[in-house]
Amino acid sequence: MHKIILIAAAIIAAGANIAAAQSTPKTTEKFGDWALSCRQLKAEAPPRCVLFQDILWQKSGKRILNVSIARPAPGQPYVAAVTAPLGILLPAGLTLHVDEKELVRFPLRFCNINGCRGQFPVTDDMQQLFAAGQKGRVIFRQPNGQPLRVEFSLKGFAAGIADLKAK
Repeated sequence: MHKIILIAAAIIAAGANIAAAQSTPKTTEKFGDWALSCRQLKAEAPPRCVLFQDILWQKSGKRILNVSIARPAPGQPYVAAVTAPLGILLPAGLTLHVDEKELVRFPLRFCNINGCRGQFPVTDDMQQLFAAGQKGRVIFRQPNGQPLRVEFSLKGFAAGIADLKAK
């Protein structure tokens, strides 16, 4: 019986060491209202980083929107992703504004437990508009067809995108 307990303890300890070795270090830096999160997926690979902002409902504190920018792979162009809440009108897609200028309309690609997500490539011109802007706005349609506008801050975006590009 004593040997079984020792063997079980050794297996548990080995499993904990393997899990610790497989977990990747994650760093997060703040840039105004934006955050840059980087994770080292493999020891020999460069870190994978994403610049993002979560927009929360004031009443409940739950996330209503996530806006993020990342590079899918080294050398590829940046892609922005927007995750909107469940229960929206999918065929209408999403519209993104910077200050009062409509920047892009894009379809929703999929929905999961976290919300409905759409994405679009981010050009240098778009990055400059984000960096110079004061606020962004995502517009989506409710099931009754009425638009719902969710604003987010662009404070800190310029510094965050500069740091993202440097990594």
